[in-house]
Amino acid sequence: MVVLTSVTVLVANHVIQKTRDDLVSAKASAASMMADLLSGALTAPLDFGDQDAAQGDLDQLRSNRALIGAMAWGSDAQPVARVGKPPEGLSAFTTRGAENQVLEREIRVARPVVRDDGRRLGTLVLVFSLDPENAAFAAARRNILAYAGLVGAVTAFLLLGFARWQIVRPLSRLVDAARRLGEGDRTVRVHVRTNDELGRLAGVFNAMSSAILEREGKLEMATESLRELFDNMREAIVAFGPDGRLGSEASKQARRLFGERAEAGRHVAELLYGGGPLCVETEALRQWVDVAFDAELDLFPEVAELAPRSIWFERAPGDRRFLRLEFCPVVSGQKIARIMLLATDETELRRLEESVKTKDEEHARQIAAMRRLVAGGGQVFVRFVEISRERVARCSEILEADGRLRPADLDELLQQLHTMKGEARSFDLERLADEIMTLEDELAAVQARARSEDEREGGGRAASLRARLGRVAEELARAQETFVDASPVGRAILDQITVSRTDVSRLGELLGGRGGEAAEIVRRLAARPFGEVLAPLVERVPRWAEKEGKRARLEIDGREVPVPADLAGLLPGVLIHLVRNAIAHGIEPPDARVRLGKPELGVIRAACIDDEPLPTIVVEDDGRGIDLHALAASAGVDPADLPRARELLFAPGVSTKGDVSDLAGRGVGLSAVRADLLSVGWLIEVDASREAGTAFVIRARNQTASLSNGD
Repeated sequence: MVVLTSVTVLVANHVIQKTRDDLVSAKASAASMMADLLSGALTAPLDFGDQDAAQGDLDQLRSNRALIGAMAWGSDAQPVARVGKPPEGLSAFTTRGAENQVLEREIRVARPVVRDDGRRLGTLVLVFSLDPENAAFAAARRNILAYAGLVGAVTAFLLLGFARWQIVRPLSRLVDAARRLGEGDRTVRVHVRTNDELGRLAGVFNAMSSAILEREGKLEMATESLRELFDNMREAIVAFGPDGRLGSEASKQARRLFGERAEAGRHVAELLYGGGPLCVETEALRQWVDVAFDAELDLFPEVAELAPRSIWFERAPGDRRFLRLEFCPVVSGQKIARIMLLATDETELRRLEESVKTKDEEHARQIAAMRRLVAGGGQVFVRFVEISRERVARCSEILEADGRLRPADLDELLQQLHTMKGEARSFDLERLADEIMTLEDELAAVQARARSEDEREGGGRAASLRARLGRVAEELARAQETFVDASPVGRAILDQITVSRTDVSRLGELLGGRGGEAAEIVRRLAARPFGEVLAPLVERVPRWAEKEGKRARLEIDGREVPVPADLAGLLPGVLIHLVRNAIAHGIEPPDARVRLGKPELGVIRAACIDDEPLPTIVVEDDGRGIDLHALAASAGVDPADLPRARELLFAPGVSTKGDVSDLAGRGVGLSAVRADLLSVGWLIEVDASREAGTAFVIRARNQTASLSNGD
């Protein structure tokens, strides 16, 4: 349109200028012809100086309406004749030759009057008005402009129509298709049948649309798979940018856990703490976000250590959740573009840990209380258990009776339970006391309604009371088991009483060497439970192992088996030697055990087998075993002679440990053990049937039957 307008204006101006030039040119030609004729007619009057004749020739021009004025001069430049009103300043033409001077509103034609011999006789100047020509030019110009405007408008209309049909409409379809594609219409296509640039552009657009459709399909499938993966994860997952604001991506667990706080646009500090600008945790997390996005990628693990690792999140009043937090960077071009927050709800696990810790503390407290009882003899607690069982049995007998509970029955039940509750409190048996108290509350409620007219309620309440009494009996049994676990002699503690050792010895002297049942009873009274002998070692073994850079525990079997008095006096020292040797020589360091596929924690087992007539004691470990070849080499004995090599274990001064430690290395421990045992008629030997670990067997000298198969 700009080009068309410019061309139209240029053409119109050219035509207009040419029209005026033609009009002026025609006027100038006519004026020149008239000036030429009149200058020839003035030759004779001017040559003879006849001014009247000259004036007469000029007067003939008066009939020309376009003439403004005419003037003739002689050779002396003095006016000779004049017609009309010639303008001032025409005398300048007297010194010049023939000339046409075109002005805006007039045209001046000057001709010299010359004789045939070439002598100049004077000058003639005619002045004609251009007003008729200007009027004709103005009319012509209006017509030209109108025609040019019409032609331009028609041409513009045709150009616009052509452009709209050939360019705008296809481009509009492309624009509309692009808009629809941007709005998500995956089926959009542009139909342009031409083979020009627009047709090729439409083809490229359709190909691009198909490619976008295919990629979006793949991306949608990947996104859906990723969302399903996130939604099925137990972590709540959100992501935030450098400004700390959450994006629109949030897992189902995040929306369930955080609710409205997980909306896009919220700051991650508000998500976790929900505090205002004065909240210390909120401000600290905001500053951490700034530092995290400014940090180098390889330094992010160190920065992540500064982030909160866990929080107590209050989802609703009274609903506090314990969240484990993890921050993971999302990298783009070696820079951290976003950070993903993974929050794991570990509330139930935390509560379970606290519950287990509470129960462990309660159990430890009960064990400590039981051990105090055991240290004091334990008979008081055993008597409490016996009497409490009798009380429970009596309460059960009352509740099993037919019909409603009578007031006397209720009184007796409350008396029995109240007494038992007080005794339980004295032994720190809080769970048992709580169960009894709950039963007391139910009995009190029944007693308050004892005079109710509803006869059937008594039977229903009796069934509930029996169930509650069963739980009391269970707690009592559990307390007894805890007492047994705390006792170094196991269940034997339930059958023990405190007697004077002097009295037992004196009784043995009175019986002399006589046999019979009385002598057997005295022997059993003098014997000590195996667990009592080992009690101090249970806590010492882990400490001894730690000094050697190892881990070990002691397990005891047969704690309640009685050990004869003569052996019981020596057994603590013997077992200490054997256990310390197992730690020093047998149990491997934790890393070596792991390489061998064993647990890091080594096990030393001390067992007392109740054989007849005397027990057999076995001390074994799951360590590396005895290197008999190295032992034989250190003593200069043939390694092929295994029985002799085994006997070297009990030889003084022989040890397989290269260095001396607090536990072993001097080669005197097992020698001293054998000597002590022989002094009271007992033997010690190595179990030769073992393929792994080491086992020492202690048995009476008169028990000649050898062990086999590791028993």
